[in-house]
Amino acid sequence: MRLSLLLPIAAYTASADDPACVAPGTCVEPDQTEYPHVAGRVHATPRKQWGDSGGFCGALSIQAISLSYGVWHSQDLIRKAAGPGTPPGHGDEEDGYEILHSNIEGALDNLHMTYESWDWENEPTPQGAGYLSWMKEKLSAGFGVVQFVLCKGDRHNSYGPAYDPVPYDHIEPFFKMYSKQPLNGTEVRDDDIIVHGSDYSPDGADNLGYFRTFDSLLDDKKMEGNCADAGDGYGKNEMYPCVYDFKTYGTAITGVQGGTPDEVPVAVLVDTTDEPDVREDEAPTPLTATVIIDGDADEKFTVYRFDGGDNFPAGDDFSGATSVYEGVSTGGWVDPNTFMSNTSVMYRAIRA
Repeated sequence: MRLSLLLPIAAYTASADDPACVAPGTCVEPDQTEYPHVAGRVHATPRKQWGDSGGFCGALSIQAISLSYGVWHSQDLIRKAAGPGTPPGHGDEEDGYEILHSNIEGALDNLHMTYESWDWENEPTPQGAGYLSWMKEKLSAGFGVVQFVLCKGDRHNSYGPAYDPVPYDHIEPFFKMYSKQPLNGTEVRDDDIIVHGSDYSPDGADNLGYFRTFDSLLDDKKMEGNCADAGDGYGKNEMYPCVYDFKTYGTAITGVQGGTPDEVPVAVLVDTTDEPDVREDEAPTPLTATVIIDGDADEKFTVYRFDGGDNFPAGDDFSGATSVYEGVSTGGWVDPNTFMSNTSVMYRAIRA
């Protein structure tokens, strides 16, 4: 294993004919004849965060990955599921708190999601190489990672005091990876490719996300290594961030709570990447869900829809479903009933 921890990476740069892709990032999927092994949340897509109250980058990252598990949560409700972090960010008891590394686990508990976090408190420093191995393991297992990143030109301190900074500036969903070799371990190859969102979609004209080699991710706070050529400031640095090589934070979302032996994985796509900001008095909008079922083409499934987080099943009892749809096939089934963007909705599927 070789990791070029702090060397600028010139390869994999943006296409000049894609104005929605901010250089030096690239938004072009690698050739799958060269990279045949794909893992992570393959149905996840980048989305756009709300910009008020400190920014909803953490809530947006949870939302984007949760959709790939069949769950829609409004950014508003994700923040309302979180208690104060340490140190706390924006928020209060009524409206909830900004998602930080210190309160994300409690929020995910309340959102009925399961997770695993990098043990930043106890892992030896510098953590960079070990962290990339951990992240590859989680993506290889099919999970998505809520990643806390450094952005060039920012303060590299998330609400900490000057004498004890909390070293990250932004939070993004890292949701997919490509490899030339089978994904059966934690060994990081220089040319493994990871995909992430900036939280300001569209990330490229096709909104596939930003594609990076693993060996381009790490940097120190000076940002003169792998992120030397990154854009500086809002609307640029989020598109080419780096992971702090000394100490970092990340939480893998591993699924939903509860389940049955006959259950199969589902993902949801909605018909917009930009949720109306109800905190800025924008009116919520009806959303149409396309449900992707991970099953054989000749199988039939029963799809259960649960409206409202309080109604989500905690175990194997799906009798509280708001709607039940029978005889559903794979390939992208469209729910004939919309739901409002300011709510929480979960889809589950079992073999008929």
